[in-house]
Amino acid sequence: MSDKSYIFALGEKGLKEEYLNLVREISNLDYFYHVLDEAKVSDYDYDMLYKKLELIEFENPDLKVSYSPTTRVGSDLSKNFEKQEHKHQLMSLSNVYNSDELDDWIQRCRKTLPQNTKFSFMSETKFDGLSIALFYENGLLTQALTRGDGKTGEVVTQNVKTIRSIPLKINFKQDLVLRAEILMTKQDFADLNEYQIAEGLKVFANPRNAAAGAIRQLNSSVTAKRKLCAFVYDVLNRDELGLESHEETLFFLKDLGFVTDPQAIKCCNLDELNEFYKKVGKLRDSLPYDIDGVVNKVNEYNLYEYMGFTGKSPRYAIAFKYEPEQIETQVINIDVQVGRTGVLTPVAEFTPVFLAGSTIRFASLHNWDEIQNKDVRIGDFVKIEKAGDIIPQVVTVLAKKRNGSEKILPPPTHCPTCNSEAIRRENEVAYRCVNFYCSSQNLERLKHFVSRDALNIRGIGTSVLEQLLDLKLVENPMDLFSLSTDDFLKLKETKEKSANNFFEAISQCKKIPFSRFIYSLGIPFIGLQTAVLFAEHFIDLEKLKSTSLDCLKEIDGVGDKMAESCFLFLNSDYFKVIEEKRVEKSIEIQKEEKIEIEGGFSGEVLCFTGTLLEMKRKQAQEIAKKYGAMIASSITKKTTLLICGEKAGSKRKKAQELGIKIIEELDYIDMIENFRKSR
Repeated sequence: MSDKSYIFALGEKGLKEEYLNLVREISNLDYFYHVLDEAKVSDYDYDMLYKKLELIEFENPDLKVSYSPTTRVGSDLSKNFEKQEHKHQLMSLSNVYNSDELDDWIQRCRKTLPQNTKFSFMSETKFDGLSIALFYENGLLTQALTRGDGKTGEVVTQNVKTIRSIPLKINFKQDLVLRAEILMTKQDFADLNEYQIAEGLKVFANPRNAAAGAIRQLNSSVTAKRKLCAFVYDVLNRDELGLESHEETLFFLKDLGFVTDPQAIKCCNLDELNEFYKKVGKLRDSLPYDIDGVVNKVNEYNLYEYMGFTGKSPRYAIAFKYEPEQIETQVINIDVQVGRTGVLTPVAEFTPVFLAGSTIRFASLHNWDEIQNKDVRIGDFVKIEKAGDIIPQVVTVLAKKRNGSEKILPPPTHCPTCNSEAIRRENEVAYRCVNFYCSSQNLERLKHFVSRDALNIRGIGTSVLEQLLDLKLVENPMDLFSLSTDDFLKLKETKEKSANNFFEAISQCKKIPFSRFIYSLGIPFIGLQTAVLFAEHFIDLEKLKSTSLDCLKEIDGVGDKMAESCFLFLNSDYFKVIEEKRVEKSIEIQKEEKIEIEGGFSGEVLCFTGTLLEMKRKQAQEIAKKYGAMIASSITKKTTLLICGEKAGSKRKKAQELGIKIIEELDYIDMIENFRKSR
């Protein structure tokens, strides 16, 4: 008997019962296969059941239920993603990187609680994926929202329904709001990129990016093919359900059929937390998915009200991150790049390797002292890591693997671009090209001029600037304001719309804040913070142009080298040409009001490192300056306080070596709040 005849013979009542049985059976098989990693039937038998289900739904569309396994394949095409506010804010975590910092967190927790309060911890792996909120009503998955900024996310329900480890129906009728992490396994990521390469498509940088891209596909059929998985790790409406501890929550989720962290464990003290951290660290490479640390939470929910929150982070939880992962590769070449100030920088080219979420091909060797100190040679095998999990760097050379064919790169005698003399000034580690008009320097100055922290001219990138230089349409930054739409149409593959966009982007920058203008000039040793100091001190450009070297040296936070560099630049022929063209094109430099100092950080020299979660780094620096702080871009003996965000790197280590006080972002915010209250 054919499937169609069989379906017809069942009758309406029998067909509905048979259909619901099929839905339950296939859902159960999916749970065993995708959650428990156990195949209960052969692929063939599963496919036959699935085809029967599809046939019933095709012939009887009114029978189809919203939680049918066939809804996971995806089909709806969405023009965009609706934004929606989270009912419960999806908070981020503050980080620690060693046992002492972890102990400090425990002590901070203890201080918020009534005296002699006993508490425990739950420790879990920190998944490196995409955070999501799941909503269940009357046992059905009704909505999924991306984390977004923690307060507002995007509705991606159809795409999340394609993830087979997330049940569409659960045996629990009360409303549930869950938090989960969506991942792509290392193997599925490798398979996906192999397919992308074979099809001539763009490869993904890491599993997290691939997962995030899959969830935001407009067509959920594409998401369904990406083989995503998910771990559920929290109930956000736990108070409504009477859950009393995080340990209870994890058992509750597991009993409902959700995938939870198999490594999760209850700990009672610092030693046990450290032991779990080390255990997971040893397992890290063998896990099928990426992690970047462990998460420690106070277990008892009734204590959370004492601990509270700071901004976007709870005080009752902390992420204990791992030190940067290291991997071996080979130096196949060392190239010399020319910067905007003429500095010649050696850059190592490696045999490509996948490290901490992305493929690494290059890393700066900084200068020839660094090359000599580490004894890096072309052909060497080396260990590399990402400083702060962001910037690749050579850690050590594997000298025992040398075979005699390695080549030492000697210090440069001439610029690789213009062949001008390369010199090394007294008390400097860098070699420089002496030709100010070297084409590489000129390109880098233009790139700096249009960059985000300078004029932020959108759309004008390296390719556009290279062509403008080649066509001799620009020589210095102010020439950009002389360009017409017709000039841009001379560029390769540039049509009228793009040409108009380029012209409009430049036209919108004819009023430039004083500090941004100073920074945009690319004066050697003058960073954004020093540019702000100049703008606050001199108020307008004319006063800065007419100042003496001694006056520059007297400004707090401006060293002799900075003052001399600025003075020489302002009196150079190059700057005179810039000024003539600026005046000719009516480019206005806007005055900036000097910020009044209100104490708090008076006399302190602050440095920031890592990614701040509560605010942008510039905002944090401006607030610190408002309370009297000097801002340093690097760690020196004068630095008095280092504020660390996520993925803090070498600055933290240097601060520890110099005995400089180190605090986390949340501690910094607490200090600011205290300053405000004391006013």
